[in-house]
Amino acid sequence: MKQISVFLENRPGRLANLLKILKENNIKVFAMGIAEAGNYGIVRLILDNPDRAIEVLRNMNMAVNKSEVIIVSIELLPEVSKVLGEAGINIDYAYTMDGRKVVLKVSDEIKASEVLRNLGMEFIV
Repeated sequence: MKQISVFLENRPGRLANLLKILKENNIKVFAMGIAEAGNYGIVRLILDNPDRAIEVLRNMNMAVNKSEVIIVSIELLPEVSKVLGEAGINIDYAYTMDGRKVVLKVSDEIKASEVLRNLGMEFIV
């Protein structure tokens, strides 16, 4: 699954502006996590059209990155965390999606997918 990260100044109204731009371009937000980093924040998003969002946001002079993430059921998180740890795969960060799923950014998405697939665990990539 593709996630985009948008770097915003940590100032009032910046998030509202980002969400307004997405809405005006008919881009739906499925999940969002925000991390504060001093004067800036990182807004991580799962969207229905990440490639279009990147194009739109870059045209608005916003700094945007794309990365791969894995999405698992929140009920499976304890087992998934254990299995990934045993395989030497770090969970760099996580945030929830609709209260039933967790978005995971891992140190090795390909290896994590293989490990989870081999154990028959359900996930979205």
